[in-house]
Amino acid sequence: MSLELPFRIETFETLSSTQDEMRAKLERNENIHGLVIRALEQTSGRGQRSRDWHSSKGGSYQTLAVRDDGALNKPFAAIVIAIGLAQTLPEYGIQVGIKWPNDLHYKNKKVAGILCEFIKGHLLVGIGMNVNNDVPEGAVGLRGLDVEGVSNFVLAGVQRGLELLTSNLDLPSAFAPYDVLKDKPVSVLLDKKEEQGVARGLHESGCLLVEIVGTLQQVCQGAERVRLKPLGSDAPSFFITE
Repeated sequence: MSLELPFRIETFETLSSTQDEMRAKLERNENIHGLVIRALEQTSGRGQRSRDWHSSKGGSYQTLAVRDDGALNKPFAAIVIAIGLAQTLPEYGIQVGIKWPNDLHYKNKKVAGILCEFIKGHLLVGIGMNVNNDVPEGAVGLRGLDVEGVSNFVLAGVQRGLELLTSNLDLPSAFAPYDVLKDKPVSVLLDKKEEQGVARGLHESGCLLVEIVGTLQQVCQGAERVRLKPLGSDAPSFFITE
């Protein structure tokens, strides 16, 4: 993919959701290739599986749209975008880890979520990152940084992720340095039964590898629930996801 995407940034004071605004433009057959929609506040921000994303003023909320001929339409797109961000953000002094399947962690707490959707020949990449906004318990913000600057950093990371999506990426190896679940005890829901195991990295398909009673099982996005197994009374609840 070319490095020269025709970025056009539209910023709104308030939106229900940058992702939904982009979808609406697409439904109206507007040209959204390279368009970035940002909101200073979202009233109905959403993440994976349409879950609410806390989106008060002071955070970075944006969606990028890219026309896709099939090269980007991969089930692990959000993971690769996360890798692009994890590789790029240290250039701006921000070190992050990745929690499968679509969260970024900063100082061991969730700082951002990624939502990828393929609609009408376009990849929509939505990212919400906590900066100076109010954050829920167990999350963290990039306190003291300029929100617009953070949004631009994030956009650079997304562009890097898009390049990785079109490359011959060794996904397990690229993911490994940032894997916050690696070798940690986890609970997974498989066939409606909760199993205890240990996270063992990523499969080339983008599925999480979990060792259960000595056997590696693939836990794939959208099919099962994964959470960090409680390690004690002070176990970090921010690892929980569904």
